[in-house]
Amino acid sequence: MMDLLMPLGLLGLLGIIALIIIYILKPNYQQKVISSTHVWKLSLRYRRKQLPINRLLSLLILLCQILVITACAMILAQPFIPSEEDYVDSERILVIDASADMRATNDGTTRFERAVEQVYAYSSETLMQQDGIVTVILAGDEASVLVRRADATRRAEVLDLIDGLLGEDDSQMQCTYAQADVDGAMRLAEEILQINPLAQVLFYTATSYADPGPVTVVDVSEEGEWNVGIIDASVALEENYYTFSVDIAAYGRSTSVILSCEVYRADGDPVRFTLDTPAVFCTDGVTTTVEFRTRPSSDADGVEDGVSYDGDVLAVWSDVHVNFYDRVTIYIQSADASSDSFSYDDRVELYGGRPETLNILYASSTMTSFFSNMLSILRMQYSLAWTINITEVRTDQLGDEELATSGYDFYIYETTMPDTLPTDGVVFLVNPQSSPSDAGFEVDTRGSVSAPNGYIFSVTGNSAHPLMEGLSASESDFPITAYMPILSWDNYETLLSVGEDPILLVRNDVSSKVVVMPFSVNDSTAAIQLSLPTLIYNMFNYFFPSAVTDADGTVASLFEVGEEITLNARGPALTVTLPSGETVSYESFPTVFTPDTYGLYGHSQQLISGNLSEGSFYVKVAASESDLTRAEAELPEIVVPIVSEEDTIQDLLLYFAIALAALLFLEWLLQVKENY
Repeated sequence: MMDLLMPLGLLGLLGIIALIIIYILKPNYQQKVISSTHVWKLSLRYRRKQLPINRLLSLLILLCQILVITACAMILAQPFIPSEEDYVDSERILVIDASADMRATNDGTTRFERAVEQVYAYSSETLMQQDGIVTVILAGDEASVLVRRADATRRAEVLDLIDGLLGEDDSQMQCTYAQADVDGAMRLAEEILQINPLAQVLFYTATSYADPGPVTVVDVSEEGEWNVGIIDASVALEENYYTFSVDIAAYGRSTSVILSCEVYRADGDPVRFTLDTPAVFCTDGVTTTVEFRTRPSSDADGVEDGVSYDGDVLAVWSDVHVNFYDRVTIYIQSADASSDSFSYDDRVELYGGRPETLNILYASSTMTSFFSNMLSILRMQYSLAWTINITEVRTDQLGDEELATSGYDFYIYETTMPDTLPTDGVVFLVNPQSSPSDAGFEVDTRGSVSAPNGYIFSVTGNSAHPLMEGLSASESDFPITAYMPILSWDNYETLLSVGEDPILLVRNDVSSKVVVMPFSVNDSTAAIQLSLPTLIYNMFNYFFPSAVTDADGTVASLFEVGEEITLNARGPALTVTLPSGETVSYESFPTVFTPDTYGLYGHSQQLISGNLSEGSFYVKVAASESDLTRAEAELPEIVVPIVSEEDTIQDLLLYFAIALAALLFLEWLLQVKENY
């Protein structure tokens, strides 16, 4: 539909009235000089024939002159056709920050509530306009569109959706405990800007930005908001003594706090004991470190009343020795009993101080020193994760006593094999001279195959398997001079081979976990090359993985909301219990679990032995969310298309100018035709 920039230009159409008046007043006769009567008669005859055409020419000339005046008036009015694109400057893109710090409270109202209320009011006002358009984006742990380009006809629906963000209580409020996906929110806003570059983006948040770019940042924070909380916590075992380290910080004002550490012992007296700090002064914006040391204060100089200062670290000493602990709870409170604006970082819990017991049986007729030494090293290496009990049995001294096939988590049988395989643990068969009846493989009892004197076998295999991590499937890591041939090996995966003969097999089923190595450590230098120790180390990681680790594979019990946690299992499934009490089960491993709320999480799994393995880990809010006064350099960049006048309107001046020139030329031709 055509529109006009200067509608007053249409007053030029009054010229049509003037033209008609001129035609009315114009004489309708003409004087002609006639030379003779004969010429007069011929002229009358000719005039009778041409009269209809002359009248038509006069009408065409009048019509052309009317159109010329109309074209001139339209040029004065500057006509245009609006673009079909919905380019309106009354469109608003409203982004709500739903990160954890938006739960900060002042005078009984959270930042998130204030943001939602302001978005509600602004949306209501915008949609009162006939051409008002509103998009609402929620920047939670994952950005999402709540309302997309709604106009005035959807006003009631939009307001209901915005109001629903608050829920009926704090637990139903759609504000996360994680960091906001601001990048994702701005990408969603950018999608709307591609449709209408004239839309305005408003970001309702409490974080300040030095360079917000094309986004209008609406600050919903209030004066008087402050917070003091636990930023991080860790545990270290030094000289057989535990030290619990805590980082605390205040934001918004400096304050004094008291930090308490409750240790729930798992050794000796199974009760808790509490360590309290004196009042610790926290300077606004400065991180303070406090250490709770479970060792005698006599071990250090400068300790008074159980407290010492080591540089910038405040240490609280305890004479209570802790070998193991079930749980450590650390919480913070203001020294003057005042309440801060953010209570979600006032407490953390640490777990993992009571290692799980792992029973290992090493049965051999030769008792190779390698395995005895290797198991002792593993016991020290995994002391924080496992309490490893090792039982060594010389099979040549058993007499009538049967070889144990139950009651252990890890079985190592060297040379002498049991009649049947254990079913309650991982089994490692080294240099088997016979095959257990249910082992699924058959050893060639005719004897071992030896390489020519001074030579080693050429070895190939699968280096991609987890058991081969850090190892090459070649004779460089496994120089072998003799091995026992295996005739068949159903349901086993071959990791190493000499020609067609397997020299390392693995089976990892729900009910059977077996590794077969049909050569002796005495027939290879892999032990002293560290290849065999690496293989056994990989076996522990493969068959006895920690249930919970961080993204780097490090065992931990304290994580942040939104952090990726790797879950693994020694059994067929692992169940995670959420802080709400709900449970989630996993059957494929390793799997990544991302917590979306803070609090205590539990995990449990049934092992191949039938025993239940349980544990816990704690998830706290991200350290950055504790900083209620944080400022960022800039918002994520969003691209706003440049809109020119040609993009919003189609100018018709040129077309009317062309039409005017054509009409003037046509009128001139008609005048010539009539008069000459």
